[in-house]
Amino acid sequence: MKLIAFLFFFCSFSYSYQFDESSFKKIEFKSEWAFYDDIKSVIELSTNVIINNLNEDNLVIVKIKSDNAIVNIASSSIVLKTSFTVETSSMIINAEKGEYDFKENKGVFEKGISRYDRFIMKGKKIEINGDKYIYKSSFFTTCDKNPPHYHISSQRLSFVSGKYFLSYNNIFYIGKVPILYFPLIYKPLGKGTPVLSQFYPGYDKRNGFYIKSNYTYKFSSYTKFKLFVDYFSRRGWGFGGEVYKYNKDNIKLDVSYYRIDEYGDGQIQWGLNGGMWTKIYEKDRNELYLQNYIRLMSSPDFNNNYFRSNPFAISDDKQWDISLTYKMPFSYLRANTKVLYKRYGDYEFIEATNISPKLEYQTITQKIKFLPINHSLYLSVENSRYDNTFFRKKISGVYTLSNSFNISKKVSFYNSVSYSGNIKFSTSSNLSDVVISRYYYNSGLRYSTLSNSYELGYNGIFRSKENKISIDKDSADKGVEKSNLSLSIYLFNSIDKYFRFNNNYDLRNNHLKFKDRFSPFSFEFYKKFSNYEIYFKDDYDINKGNKSFITQLSSDYDKNYLNIGFANYASNRERFIISNTIGYYPSPQKGWYGEFTLRYYVDFSKDMGVKFFEKSFIINKEFHDFRAKFLFRNRKDVNEFFFYVTMKMNDPYRKNNIDREIDEFFKPWRKFDEERDY
Repeated sequence: MKLIAFLFFFCSFSYSYQFDESSFKKIEFKSEWAFYDDIKSVIELSTNVIINNLNEDNLVIVKIKSDNAIVNIASSSIVLKTSFTVETSSMIINAEKGEYDFKENKGVFEKGISRYDRFIMKGKKIEINGDKYIYKSSFFTTCDKNPPHYHISSQRLSFVSGKYFLSYNNIFYIGKVPILYFPLIYKPLGKGTPVLSQFYPGYDKRNGFYIKSNYTYKFSSYTKFKLFVDYFSRRGWGFGGEVYKYNKDNIKLDVSYYRIDEYGDGQIQWGLNGGMWTKIYEKDRNELYLQNYIRLMSSPDFNNNYFRSNPFAISDDKQWDISLTYKMPFSYLRANTKVLYKRYGDYEFIEATNISPKLEYQTITQKIKFLPINHSLYLSVENSRYDNTFFRKKISGVYTLSNSFNISKKVSFYNSVSYSGNIKFSTSSNLSDVVISRYYYNSGLRYSTLSNSYELGYNGIFRSKENKISIDKDSADKGVEKSNLSLSIYLFNSIDKYFRFNNNYDLRNNHLKFKDRFSPFSFEFYKKFSNYEIYFKDDYDINKGNKSFITQLSSDYDKNYLNIGFANYASNRERFIISNTIGYYPSPQKGWYGEFTLRYYVDFSKDMGVKFFEKSFIINKEFHDFRAKFLFRNRKDVNEFFFYVTMKMNDPYRKNNIDREIDEFFKPWRKFDEERDY
């Protein structure tokens, strides 16, 4: 029987054979020549060899094509001594030689090249273990040109089909020229909870040459963690992180921390920023929620030294506050604590405001039953101090009655009366308890049409004597803190155009001349035309001239845009501040676009001149599956540039609608392509 089988295998030009045992998976092979050694359980195949590894449903999971192969049934291995091709459901591998275990789905291939989607990956050795492929001395690109326009060489690359690839000790090449070194690259290739990595090599005047790196892990669509690892040649290593958790109805949290032990003077610099809103309890129409905000730092210049893209964070104050609010159907109760510090020297702060704590109760404005009158109540109790003085204890209350009605179809009248009482208790800052009352009266007569409105109003504040309810007529201002007649005009003939005018006339008996009784005239104009909009605002004092003048021209194009700002303030009338930002996008075919910013002032004093206080430009380049960004920024004490490259394939992972919502809530200055405040 063995002789007959031997002769059949030896003489066949085309052969198909299927071997199936419960101890290992099925294989199926075809060839034009085959030889079977039953003693060694070895099958030799040659000429147009096809070997299929099948699963339990007889579906091909791995297909091998070659001209020569040795199948060892006993060891479940296939030895391939000539070039071959391996095909799976997601990728194709070509290699010069190798060995494959069809039972364990493991193998080692030499000098292999594989294709997955648009990725081309090479390795001197490829190790296979199920769905995981390890490339040693690897090379990968998405450019199918020969030679490729760019590639990344790595010491080791781990690849899991449909999930991720991870590479170590990477050098990015454009053509044959090495450009950048990355110690680690992790890229997601499918759904799940991906880790993203980004690297920013650059330079600035204070910190020297640096490389900043981000590592972002998404636990879910609603929870993200970022790790920051940076090196500055003049300052040392910096480490930080940021975490957010977001559920629109239950919790909004974003907190970031950064720390660096600077070389030289031994200063440890750190910053902590973020906030939280969370709902603790909800039943029927009652809610209890906690919210807080923090911006703490070791020194006033910390944010300007390390996080310059944030126009608010570079301010040199720090603060924190926390509040607990109980919201009811028609009122709320809140407990709040807030501390604000302002700059005091290069490394210190001084307390500016301290409210510890403040309790508030307020009702919403609602109608009094059976009366055409609305009313509202506000009460507060606080323990506070300002500019590092003594603490003061105070109770305040405001009760308001208001009413509005239409005189005719176009004419309406509004008026309100309020009583405000303040009790300042005896403390180190007050020798005795003091009660001060204030009476408010506001009214307005408005004429409205479909496009315009004109309002003539009155606003008055009257102060009582200490511990009395009567008006303090014996004081210098006769107890009248404010008595203004106001005129407001609002003109708009369409949704994209309006003009607004406001002015107040002081009615107090304070011996002012007629022209001195006018507050600065306020003019405001807005118009949108085509894809541009213009805004103009001017505050003009008839005695002293312009108090402030601001105009802004901006466009709403996506990448081609022009924003021009012009301002002048009474504090320095000879100085005119100009801000220009230009975005330019030549064409999708060229794949690059840029943003150029110039902020400067022109001084018309004796020493007339132009001084730039900020210059920056950003160049973005898109090629193949990569985005590159180059940024240069120059302003006071800052002279910086950096460069980074990231894959476009990360777009759906880097930012989604939840990321945008959390950024808009806590960090509205962040652009779409920013993962941190540089």
